[in-house]
Amino acid sequence: MQQIQYFKSAWGDIKNSPGWFGKLCLLALINFIPVFGQIVTYGYLYGWAREIAWGTHEPMPARVFGNEDGKLYRRGWFILVLTFVASLIPGIVMQIGTSMQGVGIWGVAASSRAAGSVMAGLGSFIYVIGIVGALLLAIFAWIGSMRISIYDRLSAGFQIGKLWSMFRHDTNGIMRIFGMNLLVSLIFGIILSILYFALVLMVMIAGFAGLAASGYDLSAMETLSDAQATRLMLQFMASAGVLGFVGTIAVVYVTFAASMFVSMLVARAMGYWTLQFDVPHWRGQDDPMPFENAPPMA
Repeated sequence: MQQIQYFKSAWGDIKNSPGWFGKLCLLALINFIPVFGQIVTYGYLYGWAREIAWGTHEPMPARVFGNEDGKLYRRGWFILVLTFVASLIPGIVMQIGTSMQGVGIWGVAASSRAAGSVMAGLGSFIYVIGIVGALLLAIFAWIGSMRISIYDRLSAGFQIGKLWSMFRHDTNGIMRIFGMNLLVSLIFGIILSILYFALVLMVMIAGFAGLAASGYDLSAMETLSDAQATRLMLQFMASAGVLGFVGTIAVVYVTFAASMFVSMLVARAMGYWTLQFDVPHWRGQDDPMPFENAPPMA
């Protein structure tokens, strides 16, 4: 059987959906609203992913708030809860590791070098465990989100045994999705870093240009009094403030849009990944899935 190219298929479905870029921009804008924005996003994207998991190949729903199946907000809320729990656990572990590192560094500074070094090393180890756990739980949250979208129940996303069974059945496929997710995120991260650097550079240039236009002698800055330095800083902020504010909002919005694009790809790719599990023949969420009843291969 030909191997599905998950991200290529997902990207093809996105770009062939009428008005997909406008929907992307709208979802990025909605995500500025805490909780509600994430509920709408998860409900919309995983509702679309659910369709392909059932074998129904349709473009992205025409309206973000359409709620055609009446379960947009319910589905989005359930997936938000799952995602929060999946990120909370490794977050706590990493926080413990960070605290232990701090105690260890303080111990080294306080001349308790042996105990401090052990504590700092143990804290670093726990922190790494937290990072690994965050990555693994992110994958399981994707699988759980698909099960929630199919069964329309929160508990379906927390069935560890079922999630593990699906992960083990096609580890290679879901790790391909995970790897492409990291690669696309890395590419966007580099692009956004360049944008942030360009923004800071433009703000600095605008600030100093404003000072020069106001008659300040920039070569004499080291000899300024405290009062003069304060005025200089206020003048600098006034000159660069508008550009800095507008530029920051623009770059943050672009960051949200890039993150939303990656989420679109992942959700649709997960729909294709779930398609292989013969969703139309699923029964109750506690019942065996078709591949679990299949006889072992010789």
